[in-house]
Amino acid sequence: MFFFSKKYKKYNNLEAQKNVEISGDCEFAKGTIAGNNTYLHNVSLGNYSYLSDYGCARDCTIGKYCSIGRNVTIGLGKHPSEKFVSTHPALFFDVNQKMFTYADNKYVQEFKQIAKVTIGNDVWIGDGALIMGGISIGDGAIVGAGAVVVKDVEPYSIVGGVPARPIRYRFEPEEIDFLKKFKWWNKDEEWIRKNFRNFSDIKKFMAQNADR
Repeated sequence: MFFFSKKYKKYNNLEAQKNVEISGDCEFAKGTIAGNNTYLHNVSLGNYSYLSDYGCARDCTIGKYCSIGRNVTIGLGKHPSEKFVSTHPALFFDVNQKMFTYADNKYVQEFKQIAKVTIGNDVWIGDGALIMGGISIGDGAIVGAGAVVVKDVEPYSIVGGVPARPIRYRFEPEEIDFLKKFKWWNKDEEWIRKNFRNFSDIKKFMAQNADR
């Protein structure tokens, strides 16, 4: 189904702003937001995650508390780049497509369905980033603005560039191990409200939650 929203209209927990298009099998958890002129197809969006204006997400699962910037595209398909003489769809897409074609069948399997993208929890994706199909981005990772992500991104790492490469990790190895096991995003909201001040410092956070 397709849904074109009016400003601030609700759609199954989603706050959809102007000109939001939704198709396929989508699922939206509590407090999710889709910004102006976004397109969502076969997307699962976790608690309090949001996509900013002019975003496009296809065939992906996005965890809780994720922040996705403007003009981000998630789930890019592939044109054939090996053996095929041309990359134009007219040479490998059949007549069921809306565009002109010479082909009598689908000759490129990648176009049948974009490989699923998996984005963890508490992930930040900067403005203008592009995420290829089949990519996995770990919990707590940061993708820099304008990055083109063609390989999996490790938890709590920062990547950037074209193509995206690791820049550094956000925390020390033992701190990352703690956060991966603690999974604060699965705590109830009452716990988060009581403890949000500890989030300002990883060492303080670990000290306050050492026995939990």
